Amino acid sequence: MKGRRKVVKTGLKAALISAAVLAVGISALIVTRGVISASAASRAAASDPAAASMVKVTRGDLSAFVAASGQLQPNTITTIRPDSNMPTRKLVKISVTEGQRVKAGQALAEVDPSGLDLDLQSARATFEAEKVKLANVQAKPVGLDLAAAEATLSAAKNTLDTAQENYDSTKSLYDKNLAARKDLSDADRALQAAKASYTSSRLSYENVKAQNTDADVQAQRAAVASAQSALEKSQLIYDSITIRSPVAGVVAEIVVNVGDLISPSTALMTVIDPDPMWLQAQVNETDMAQVKVGQAAHIIPSGYPDLTISGKVTQIDLHAQVVSNVSVFTTTIEVPNRDGKLLWGMNADAEISVLSLKDVLMLPASAIRTSNGSSSVTIVDGGQQVAWDVQTGATDGTRTQIVAGLDEGTEVVLTRRSTGAAGTATTPRGGPPVGAMFGIFR
Repeated sequence: MKGRRKVVKTGLKAALISAAVLAVGISALIVTRGVISASAASRAAASDPAAASMVKVTRGDLSAFVAASGQLQPNTITTIRPDSNMPTRKLVKISVTEGQRVKAGQALAEVDPSGLDLDLQSARATFEAEKVKLANVQAKPVGLDLAAAEATLSAAKNTLDTAQENYDSTKSLYDKNLAARKDLSDADRALQAAKASYTSSRLSYENVKAQNTDADVQAQRAAVASAQSALEKSQLIYDSITIRSPVAGVVAEIVVNVGDLISPSTALMTVIDPDPMWLQAQVNETDMAQVKVGQAAHIIPSGYPDLTISGKVTQIDLHAQVVSNVSVFTTTIEVPNRDGKLLWGMNADAEISVLSLKDVLMLPASAIRTSNGSSSVTIVDGGQQVAWDVQTGATDGTRTQIVAGLDEGTEVVLTRRSTGAAGTATTPRGGPPVGAMFGIFR
């Protein structure tokens, strides 16, 4: 009763105080029926489908990928051709098979050597004769015994005549199938050697008879140099009989057959280096802003759908290609191929890692609102939903990184009830709007 009397005695002031207390009580009742705390909101959402759904800030990994596809190409592709010094010849042997691994310098094929050995022998004999002549010229052999020179020349002539007769006889027998080809070749080599010896003896004899000048010496030096050059070329041609691989790798393709006529312009085969392979992936122009050199990639070859290989972006073409009215950029991805499973021309899909964050705070993207460059979420504070500013980072389209503003485990509102439902009004951080406390008097 005292309290009641006290209220009566206070008059108008007491009435105002009582009204305020009543308003607070009603507000408290309304809030109590709404969202009181995070856990209460969760319970309300479970019992009432219209209630707000809550989600916690979690910690985990955030990643995103750009999809691309293309074909695999070898690290290097080398087309094997005969040596540029080799004349047109018949291919008589192929020493390797497709798929075979070869070393640098290994023999791959051979051409018909007929006559090339004789050309080399003749060039060598000419070179030796020119050297002898130069030595005689430089020595100015005025006092040499002319008779001795004549005797040497005569002996060389007799040897040449005998070698010629032997060759002619052997050739006649060979033509009648009475002598082997080897006998004819031996007779021919002996004849060539006799000719070289006779030429050298004749030059020596002539030098004995002549008085040599400095001009003669210079001219003979030039002759020696020319003969040496011809010998070196003959050696190169002879060595080109065997075609060798300039690189190590795997024989990917052989495009000639034994018996074909080949020349220096003829492509014989292809040798590749298959490790690593290069995926020429086509990336849509809408994704190019995210793709950078050095990014990791996961490659799945079409021929091995259960195989995933880790690769790396190494190059991005700066000029687009138009494929089916869509601009795409060829992006080169290095793909290890140590076991040799990947083959030239295989198709493959790639996922280029454009985002990879480890152990970061994150929320579903649908729980975050962004306006004018600022991001916020809705939290429950003091029984009311409150807009709370946050700093966001990267997103994979579904989840968004929380850089600052929330701690791990904090609950935020994922969805809200429709406007006008009891207890769902969102109050900006910093307290209720001005006049809300006195709305009961309206």
